[in-house]
Amino acid sequence: MIKLRRVNTIGDVTKSRDLFVVASSFESRSVRATSLVDFGAFNRAVIFNYEDTLDTITGRYHATQIRGHLTAQHVIRTDVLPCNFSDPYSAIAVFDAFAKAEGLRNNIRSVTIDTTCFTKIHLLLLLQYLETSLGTADLDICYTEPLSYATDFGKQLSYGVDRTVYLPYQPAWHRSKGVGLIAFLGHERVRVERIIQDLEPDVSVVIFGEPGFTQNMQDYSKRVNDSLIHRATYDKQYRLASASTRDIASVATVLREQIELLRAAGCDSVYLAALGTKLQALSIEVIRRQELPVRILLAYTIPKRYERIMYSQGSGPTYSAKLWKH
Repeated sequence: MIKLRRVNTIGDVTKSRDLFVVASSFESRSVRATSLVDFGAFNRAVIFNYEDTLDTITGRYHATQIRGHLTAQHVIRTDVLPCNFSDPYSAIAVFDAFAKAEGLRNNIRSVTIDTTCFTKIHLLLLLQYLETSLGTADLDICYTEPLSYATDFGKQLSYGVDRTVYLPYQPAWHRSKGVGLIAFLGHERVRVERIIQDLEPDVSVVIFGEPGFTQNMQDYSKRVNDSLIHRATYDKQYRLASASTRDIASVATVLREQIELLRAAGCDSVYLAALGTKLQALSIEVIRRQELPVRILLAYTIPKRYERIMYSQGSGPTYSAKLWKH
């Protein structure tokens, strides 16, 4: 059982872990987790700098703050790696090259990753890489909620769609003539609609997040996704489900149930679109490690640009959980 708990410190100096991983961002909450790192709790750290954010004053400032916090907390070595929002493989490619150069394979057994400001596609690919390629056996995650999003102030989180990408994620013995889609609904309806339009799945399941981080966030998501939610009431090719925005384990249960239903409906390939909360996206990592009756792929829309000034405001609670250990 994955137990998400609110924390004021990250790591335990009495049980020093091998690696801490974090992504800097134009969002102020990207700094929060590193400010909570316990003194001497990690041997080394990797900071992913999104090059798309380093052309902003706040992006550069937060990157400097993150490194400063880790240095102050006696992390023995900190490395900075570049990546790019618009390239789904950029984070894993640079991390793989880094790991090979440093001889990290099978030498990094325990990892804590601050998931807060990674893109969801980068995060899912990195988590898979840690286990299957790096040999990590013990994985903790942390996440800091925002106090509010740009949508509270009449802005959007992103603008337009540059392209959609479809990535193999977990193979199965069967290859399908029936294609299913499961999409988490967040604040960006256009990104979900673009995937449905391009993919033309036989059955689409849209998962509405409730309760939301705040009532305002939940109300906005319901309002902006009203057409997709309503469509599930009259179109047999659509289904509506709901899931928590925070409880990773219960979301994984809902996701597994919907996959089983799609399989029963003749869909042997299922695309997962993580466009809700980051914690919902982590449920995909949970089911990746299960034996599933379908082929799983990731569907992701890359925006033309993100709202970089007001994307989120402030730092809410920080949570931590052990995602897996073996």
